Amino acid sequence: MEWRTRWHITIRWDRADTSPAGVTVVERVVDSPADLRRLIEGARADAHVVAFPYRSTRELVGEEPDECRNGHGYAGGSATTPVRDWWPCRCGGHLVIRCRMCPDVQVEPRVGADCDTRKGRATSP
Repeated sequence: MEWRTRWHITIRWDRADTSPAGVTVVERVVDSPADLRRLIEGARADAHVVAFPYRSTRELVGEEPDECRNGHGYAGGSATTPVRDWWPCRCGGHLVIRCRMCPDVQVEPRVGADCDTRKGRATSP
């Protein structure tokens, strides 16, 4: 798992009949600054666009493990479902997955050199 930055932009037109989509509001999510720049340039060039606010968000993406490092599967009932905690961190945070069958603990994304998880305590979501 890793953190990914995405941009959410809302483009508003003065009237639906002046919008290429035939509506007054279109919301888009893009994954790169270049894609965001293209949307903003297009909005600025359209005289009927009245607003185009945007914001960035960070999302934790990737597959969660389906078993612990000792081979215990996480599928099934409450006896095998892992305990999930959250460590606040300056990087955005870390998902902590604890196996119920053994002492294995996995942290996603991995703690890096710029992380500071010592200040925060794991909290259950």
